[in-house]
Amino acid sequence: MTRDGNDGRSQVTGGNFIGPAGIGKVAGLLAIVLAACMALTGCGGGAAPGSRVVRMGFLNNDLHQLAYKVATDKGFFTDEGVDVREAGAFSAGPEEMAAFSAGDLDMGYVGIAPAMTFVSQDMADVKVVAQANQEGSAIVARNGLEADDVSALKGRTVAIPGYSTVQDLLLRTALKKAGLSPSDLNIIVLKPPEMIPALSSSQVDAFIAWEPYPAMAQVQKAGRVLAYSSSIWPRHPCCMLVVDAGFLKREPDTVRRVVAAHVKATDYINQNKAESTDIARMFTGQGMDVITLAMKDIKYSYRPDVAGIEKYAGFLAAAGIVKGESPAAFAGALVDTEFLPGEKR
Repeated sequence: MTRDGNDGRSQVTGGNFIGPAGIGKVAGLLAIVLAACMALTGCGGGAAPGSRVVRMGFLNNDLHQLAYKVATDKGFFTDEGVDVREAGAFSAGPEEMAAFSAGDLDMGYVGIAPAMTFVSQDMADVKVVAQANQEGSAIVARNGLEADDVSALKGRTVAIPGYSTVQDLLLRTALKKAGLSPSDLNIIVLKPPEMIPALSSSQVDAFIAWEPYPAMAQVQKAGRVLAYSSSIWPRHPCCMLVVDAGFLKREPDTVRRVVAAHVKATDYINQNKAESTDIARMFTGQGMDVITLAMKDIKYSYRPDVAGIEKYAGFLAAAGIVKGESPAAFAGALVDTEFLPGEKR
């Protein structure tokens, strides 16, 4: 276990945050990406203007990004006349954002935390054009811990996926509602795949993570949910569909078509629960019992909640990450909803 890592959603997905202490790590990662890019013929050059080819990134086996898998499997991208090519299945949000920095991606599904961090640090220039999901995280307590609510965590060891992640903010919000402060707990950082073993062995008393980890903990009988994020911060933002700002300027019609396919996929998930659950099982490699439970905790929604993103920007501003402009201005500049249904063109 580590107390000072900032790799957040490393290993599986992209809600992690890279703070000032992690900028050097990001620079090293970016150098690796650039070196790999130079070894590939034509890497970073992108498609010819007007070709409707999109180099897409996403986070490997991320249940929150199910719309990408549905749009691919159901042919929604093809129906919209775009050639979406998998340009990277990443294990972490900062890894994917480094690929944007290197010019290797046109669009991607990624957590709002790494996207905002890279933009605020001028390491990438992307716009949020649609949302992938809301909610989908939970605080899980170990078996044997007598706890009816979050207040029972006072004096306990609780794992988070990274400082200044959405999950960090969710935990702080839950503690405040329970009359506690972060100083009342021993908060440590663990990668989500390490959380369930740590819970089972009583190395931690609780953790907060995104799905399917809370569902996995329950199915494996390692712990129980104390609070779902829906009760802590209803409809909070999580993963987004983002686009490189240069690609958006060059190919607005292509972006419009990709967003249209994403909207179709999101609607399909909400209207076809059984089939979508089976697609999610194949996408993540998890059992149907885990996926069925996890998907009850996730809202699939394509329209970004700008107020929620602004709230998270305020959290990052307080941490010294977003600088030089108000959280409202930062969030407003980051989100572009003009390609969504019902928006004025």
